[in-house]
Amino acid sequence: MSDRKIALLERLEAFFGNDEAVEEATIFTGEELGTPMDVLRVLVPDYGAGLLDILAEYSFLPVEGEEVLYFSSVLTLLINIPEGAVPALSIAISKLNFFLPYGNFCLSKDGTVLVFKTVTALRSDHDDEKLYEDIELSADTALLIPENYLYLLQQVADGTLLLKDFLETLPG
Repeated sequence: MSDRKIALLERLEAFFGNDEAVEEATIFTGEELGTPMDVLRVLVPDYGAGLLDILAEYSFLPVEGEEVLYFSSVLTLLINIPEGAVPALSIAISKLNFFLPYGNFCLSKDGTVLVFKTVTALRSDHDDEKLYEDIELSADTALLIPENYLYLLQQVADGTLLLKDFLETLPG
């Protein structure tokens, strides 16, 4: 990874390290993870109305060329989703995604993990201060948006909220 990208991730690591709502913020190298990118992992306990522990992962996608940097946020929100809940949860997140101003909820291929994902395109010709401001805003926004919906989605996943009742919470 370029020195510039790692320096930006290190600034974000320090930002989250000073946040009392964050339990841990650590950068893992691509070599450690067996991936083509370094990743900042942030553990956020007691997140949202359901007070869940979530894992946020921030990285720059490994895209050729440097005109645009793609900053990715992936928040692992729920794991071990019961197989029987997958159809209702899939419909719930597909309907919810229509209304989101930024990012989207996704289920893993096997349906057992719910994540929230964003990718922000950043102009690489901006100075480091402007890039960092954009990255911090992107990371904060990625944490803010799912917080409003996670408890309801958790209830759909565990069967305590029916899909029809969830759909009534959506606008329009």
